Parts: sequence; structure tokens; C-alpha cells
Amino acid sequence: MEDKKQKVYTLLLLSEAHSRVRKFHISHNVLRSLFVIIIIIAASGVILFSNLVLTREKLDEKVAEIERLESKLQYREVEMANLEKRTQEIETKTKILENYLKEVEELDRMVRDITGKGGYAEEVALYSDDLSADIVLEEDPNEIYYYIDDQEQELDDIDALLDEMLKVAPGLSRILELDRQNMEDHIYLMDHTPTIWPAWGTITSVFNERRGGYYHKGLDIANSTGTPITAAASGAVIYAGWHGGYGRKIVIYHGFGYSTVYAHLYKMYVGVGDEVEKGDIIGTMGNTGRSTGSHLHYEVLVDGIPNNPMDFLP
Repeated sequence: MEDKKQKVYTLLLLSEAHSRVRKFHISHNVLRSLFVIIIIIAASGVILFSNLVLTREKLDEKVAEIERLESKLQYREVEMANLEKRTQEIETKTKILENYLKEVEELDRMVRDITGKGGYAEEVALYSDDLSADIVLEEDPNEIYYYIDDQEQELDDIDALLDEMLKVAPGLSRILELDRQNMEDHIYLMDHTPTIWPAWGTITSVFNERRGGYYHKGLDIANSTGTPITAAASGAVIYAGWHGGYGRKIVIYHGFGYSTVYAHLYKMYVGVGDEVEKGDIIGTMGNTGRSTGSHLHYEVLVDGIPNNPMDFLP
């Protein structure tokens, strides 16, 4: 055993033919240690290379997964952009139709105000669902379409319905506008037609009643002095002053050929050129001029011709 341990190996190195020979003595133990070290280094290199290969494969898988996710996100952005665009188009069409519906509701309220009946019990609405609500997307990581077929079909159905409604809406709008204008003209006409009683009291003389050598041209309503007198329709005062046997007298022109006369007044609250509204108090009842007691002499003229006031009163 001692001879083996002391065994030495000699290594000769000769660089050139005439150069000095170099000798290196290496013991058996040193040579064995070097061999073991080389084996360890080689094994470590193999393990390291294997780990590098595995790491590279995992890295490639991660890169591929990231690329797939990026592609998925790009599809999501495209789908969301398309969905947002379609939703905005639907909202725009809905607002247009809502404007038409507001016109319908306004006309409906106008009719109800005039007739006292009819109309809708509640406001009209296009849809109960909020078009701006969040869209629920599927969570499948391998799926690149992000809203379900039912939602897409629902948008198609709404869009088609709105298109159909928008086709007829302009024509309805023109008809509605004509109806509105006719209604406003009717309201204006009714407002300027003497259709309300000018005073409360007792009728003491009627239209066309014979009095001596002439016929009574109006309606006499008797009440106490100071009883309010109101304009039977909207219009402009064209006369306010003393007029012989009529005493204090007011004449209002209402347009459409209508004029009304209020005579024997105690006080007058309006003057020539004043604009009055239907129902405004224009004076008080009195006993001025040729009168046998406190009363209002009321006339309705159509194109300057006296007409029976009772034909216009409710």
C-alpha cells in the first residue's frame, strides 16, 4: 500500500528538438484528485445545460402564452369597439324617437287640457332596459368572442326595430306638426271667441227683445253696483269712455271678426290700446247712462253685426 501511495508519474515536455526537456512529477493521489475534479465539473456542466434547456422551453411556453393573450386582448378591443359603436348608434336612434314621443306627449297634454279627457295614464318610454348598462363577457380564456349570441341578437333586434320606427317617424312627425298647428290655431281661436259669461247676475233682458221702436241688441245682466266685469275673450280695447245712453262703455276687438261691448259700467280699469286676456277684470257693474238700475248691457258683434250672446255662452 505504501508503494502505491508513493507512486509518482513523470511528465516530459519538449517544445523544440534541441530545447531543454522539462519534467513534471505528479503523484498518483494528485492525478486521481484531478480526475475526480474533472468528472465533477463535467457532471455539473451536463446538469447546468439540462436546466438551461428546460428553462428555455418553459420560457418559450410563457412567451407563446403571452402572445396568445395579446392576440386575445386585440380581439377583445375590436369586439368592444364594435359593440360600443353599435350601442351608440342605438342610443342615437332612441333619442331621435324619444324626441318624437315628447312631441306626442305634448300634443296629448294639450288635448287633455282642452277636452278634459283622453291621453296616456303614464309617460311613454321606448325601453325599460338601460342601453348604457355594462355588457357581461364570458370568462373562457380560450375564447376570443366576448359577448354571447343572445346579446348580439338582442342588439340586432333592437336596431332593426328602431330602423323600422325611424322609417315612419318623419311622416308621423309632419302629421303631428300639422295637428299641433291646427290645435294651436284652435286654442287661439277659442281664446279669442267670447265664450264665457262677462258677469254674474240675473238676466233682465234678452237679445232682439222689442223695446218701443227698436230691438234690444244685447243681453242685460243685473247685479249690485261694483260687481266685477270680465273680458269674455282675449283681445285689444278699441274704445273706453262715455257713450251717451250707454254711459261708461268698453269695446274689445278679439279678431276673427268678433267684438264685445260692455255698457253702463260704474268703473273702467282698462284704456284704449290695452291688451286683455280672457277672464281679466276690465271694470265694475254700474247704472250709468240711460239705465233703470245697476246692470251690464253686453253685446257680441260678428263683422260688426249684433249676434245673440247666448249663442256663444255655455
